[in-house]
Amino acid sequence: MHCSEALNIHWRASVIQPIWLLALLCIHAFPSLEVATNLMGKPGEGYYIEVEIGSPPQTFNVLVDTGSTNFAIAGALDPNVETYFISLNSSTYTSHQKKVSVLYTQGFWDGELGNDMVYFPSLLAPQGILGLAYPVIARPDHGVVSWLQAIQHLKNHQSVAFALELCGSQDGGNRQTGLFEILETGIERTELWTSPIVREWFYELLLLGISIGNQTIDLPCRKFNTDKTILDSGTTSLMLPTEVFSMVVKLLNSSLMDLSVPISSDFLVLQKMYCWNDPVDWAHFPNISLSLAHFDNSYIVLELSPQSYIRKVSDDSELPGAQHCYKFFIESSKTGTVLGVVVMEGFRIVFNQSGKTIGFAESICGPAVSLSGPFETETDIKSCMNPTPLPSVSPLTVAAYVIAALTSMYGVLMGYVTCHWLWETYVKHKLPRSSSETSILNSN
Repeated sequence: MHCSEALNIHWRASVIQPIWLLALLCIHAFPSLEVATNLMGKPGEGYYIEVEIGSPPQTFNVLVDTGSTNFAIAGALDPNVETYFISLNSSTYTSHQKKVSVLYTQGFWDGELGNDMVYFPSLLAPQGILGLAYPVIARPDHGVVSWLQAIQHLKNHQSVAFALELCGSQDGGNRQTGLFEILETGIERTELWTSPIVREWFYELLLLGISIGNQTIDLPCRKFNTDKTILDSGTTSLMLPTEVFSMVVKLLNSSLMDLSVPISSDFLVLQKMYCWNDPVDWAHFPNISLSLAHFDNSYIVLELSPQSYIRKVSDDSELPGAQHCYKFFIESSKTGTVLGVVVMEGFRIVFNQSGKTIGFAESICGPAVSLSGPFETETDIKSCMNPTPLPSVSPLTVAAYVIAALTSMYGVLMGYVTCHWLWETYVKHKLPRSSSETSILNSN
């Protein structure tokens, strides 16, 4: 997908090249931390929350993103944003005099690292990103204080969990809503089916299988997790590894051909908009089921209705006479499986970092989805994990360590050579001879 096209699907995927400010959360009072905050946005552009930054406060809307860690705010004028943070206007802003850049699957930003006061009232167009993942993927390094870490500090290092409830739009409208809330000491009011976080960087889960209607994709479970499976509110689509995506398209085509539904291959493979004169009869399309690891020998199933992965789009420019146009929101990926917004909508999802779990419950809002399980499996769940190494330090840091090690070894070697030379040249000849040597010399 080209960057210009990605801009229309998801703001985070757009390429924003001017200077950006990466705001480190300051440790100041946060009023009403336990109060749920409303989310808003437009379909296909993510969910945003309103924040106030600086003194006096400047207001922005930031993307709620579980697929990154940094808290980033637009810091320069750009055609893609309506407003940006002016650091000179804030008496509490402090610059760290350090450059930082974050590269996403599609798009990137770069800017300056700093900290300031941040307050969340309620919400609307994107001017930043609220990263909610683990510190290990923070940039420029894991020493950056994330927003969640700052919250944890304010709560005297108690465990912090948060919930997302993404509701989507009503009747295919151009406005979507949701709920974001911090949970007091990780307590959740609803019963949850949990899936373990297998590695703490992104919110990485294990996907054990996919079914299209009553047909199961026949692939080893490791294929679904190549090179990882993450839950990411900053991505709209369900992204699948190329081989898995091809199988999904094949089974969908087979299912739709059996039902004599006229669908262009461009609709499924290239995510081209497709229009009908009449509204879609959803009964023609199968549900898609995703099996996630639960415990060592069990799994839970998230079942998505066609309304989850096929979305009505409000663009009549290509075919003026058509009123019912849709897009397919499952895509091929070269960076692993991403369970994006189309998977998350309709569920209440609790992210519990201290408990190392993601909890799912059916929401009272959103598309018609269902949750079932747990079911037993004979599959060795650990064999489904793809051993992608976690990021630890940057390549420049590694290079610095290598150079330092080589320099140290060289220094030790030169020190040894110098000491040996001094011993042989000066010290050894000035030492008194032993008595045995003296007697031998005298006898001669």
